[in-house]
Formats: sequence, C-alpha cells, structure tokens
Amino acid sequence: MVLLPTRDYFGNHAVELAGIIVRPDLQKHHLGRQLVGDFIAEERPSRLVAYTRNPALLRAVGYACRRADVLDYQDPEALAEAIPYASLEEDGYIYHVGRYAPNGLYGSFDPAERDYQGVPLNERCLLLTEAANALAISVETGVN
Repeated sequence: MVLLPTRDYFGNHAVELAGIIVRPDLQKHHLGRQLVGDFIAEERPSRLVAYTRNPALLRAVGYACRRADVLDYQDPEALAEAIPYASLEEDGYIYHVGRYAPNGLYGSFDPAERDYQGVPLNERCLLLTEAANALAISVETGVN
C-alpha cells in the first residue's frame, strides 16, 4: 500500500491511499486494516482520501477511522469539490469517472461485485457497473 500526499488539497492534511495486497497468503488477515491504522497512529493525518472499487479498502478505512460506513457523507457536495477529479453523481455517491482503462483495473475479477454493508458494492454505487469508474472517498481520521 502506498501513501501519497495530496498536495494542496485539504490544506495538506490528507493522504491518498493507493495499492493492493496481492499475495493470496496475506489477504483476509486484516493486514490492510492494520497498515491504515498504524499509518494514522504514526503520521497523524487528519483525513484519508482513496479511489477504489474494492469494499475491503472501504472496510479497512472505516475500521481505522471508526466509521461504520465511509460512504455515509455529511456534506457530499463540499467533499466532491475538495477531492481531485471527483464528482457527485445522481446516485448520491462520489466518483472519479474514467479513473481506469475502459476494461478496468482488475480484468475479469472485479471486487466491486463483493459485498459492502450487506449489498454488492456495484449495486449500491451504480456507476461502478462501468469498470473504468472508481469511488472517491475522503474520511476524517479523528486525529488532530
């Protein structure tokens, strides 16, 4: 997992998460959750930003930031304006439309088909039916 500063966005108080844990023997052991939590404890960012189609990343960020649902936005219009390349779409979620190549990032396996909060992510977030689109999230860490 790579952590990238977001430069001028959010007053230099946010970090963008990028990456995936690809070794099958390391998956499903909450390593992403641990990495995000350790990063927050060490670097103390006030906000995390991520672009993803993967419900596992949403859960990891939610766990680390103590949020039950990272897609439950308080002010989606302001958030969409603050996230680079993001737009608030008609379904009420924030996306980076066209983030990936037309065939997507994952080929025939698309994690957006997996459940988040009891529903397949691409059924809740309708623009994820297009493989090139990603959710754009921004979550306060609770750290000052």
